[in-house]
Amino acid sequence: MQYFASALSGSSTSLVTNMPLVTKVYFPRVLLPLASAIVPLFDFLVALPVLIALMWHYGTWPSGIEVVLAPLFIGLAFVTALGAGFFLGAVNTRYRDVPYMIPVFLSVLPLLSGVMYDVQQIPEKWQWILSLNPMTAVIAGWRWAVLDASAPNPGQTAVGVAVGITVFLVGLAFFRSSEPRFADTM
Repeated sequence: MQYFASALSGSSTSLVTNMPLVTKVYFPRVLLPLASAIVPLFDFLVALPVLIALMWHYGTWPSGIEVVLAPLFIGLAFVTALGAGFFLGAVNTRYRDVPYMIPVFLSVLPLLSGVMYDVQQIPEKWQWILSLNPMTAVIAGWRWAVLDASAPNPGQTAVGVAVGITVFLVGLAFFRSSEPRFADTM
């Protein structure tokens, strides 16, 4: 969740923070949100040895081959953050209130993603509603792959993956359609 929050915050403000670059030089502007979503991946990789040390200290290890799927769940978080960052970055070029809205959204998102609780502990109808949030699939999948928790529901995970890919495609399409007006609206 920390990676997602950092990637979303950075990518949604990347165009406005690099305004002189966007208005004076032509380059593929899609690179700014992309770079802002990639940088927190390195922070994640730096923090991973701390997780491994804590897992060693507490004797919690993945018991199966599912640990090889852990990067796929981080990839889903990346795709979702990048798609939302594309959309919010394009909106932020016109409406400058986006950076003030994101912290409010990110403070509620852990409650809707199953960070503090296991999603499988709530009634099944609510599990399906929460599966519309791609981060629910990321968190449940990461717990399963790395922390040896129970396996996530494949149907609910598929819903989360589909929504994450849809967020990416819609965000990229909106970004591309808004891109010719970036320099004028800034």
